[in-house]
Amino acid sequence: MLHLNHIKKSFGKNEILTDIDYIFNKGQIYPILGSPGAGRTTLFECIAGDIPIDSGEIISKEKSTLFFAAKQSVLPMLITGYQFINMLCDMNKGSNEPEYYFDKVKLSKEVVDKHIGDYSFEEKKRLQLAAFLIQKPYVMMFDEALDYCTDDYIDDFLSVLGEMKDEHIILISTGLLDIAQRISKDVVVLNNGELNQISYDTMQIPEIREAVLDILGEADNEII
Repeated sequence: MLHLNHIKKSFGKNEILTDIDYIFNKGQIYPILGSPGAGRTTLFECIAGDIPIDSGEIISKEKSTLFFAAKQSVLPMLITGYQFINMLCDMNKGSNEPEYYFDKVKLSKEVVDKHIGDYSFEEKKRLQLAAFLIQKPYVMMFDEALDYCTDDYIDDFLSVLGEMKDEHIILISTGLLDIAQRISKDVVVLNNGELNQISYDTMQIPEIREAVLDILGEADNEII
């Protein structure tokens, strides 16, 4: 369980998170859907403890671990993917061999032998996913890891997360409704500084869907 208990965060006079009150449960993957500037990254940074909250509290199980994958990956650029994953395997007792994780996230030998600085966006995210498989944090947060990516990559990413979700809480931010609904039938919308869940059935109501697309700035781009 991860309980965000009336979280508030402002920067000067700019209120970003006005009243975040939401409970995330283990065993689910949550799409956090919001427009640019809605505060998705700020929310993740608050949960991760990278920036302080103004008020409220973040409650999770005792001694739980958390990892936040920022949109711009913070990875060592001057070593190979193999060296990075091998190092993590050495640091985490009970890990499999590096090849096991490369196979799970579909990174070829050609890619893992390159310096991470030469990786594409999707290759970096696959590598980050391999790192999560080794470290097994209780809460995993991915900031826009799937937006504007290839279908194969999205399918692979969600397949791996689907296999491991039972023991974790997984949050993925996105600015695209179709990506959110590929992650989960029910979506969690961040708007006006608050989080609200919209069920799949509710999203089928034309007026609701149109309102969500309008919030995201997608209304004029949707193909009917």
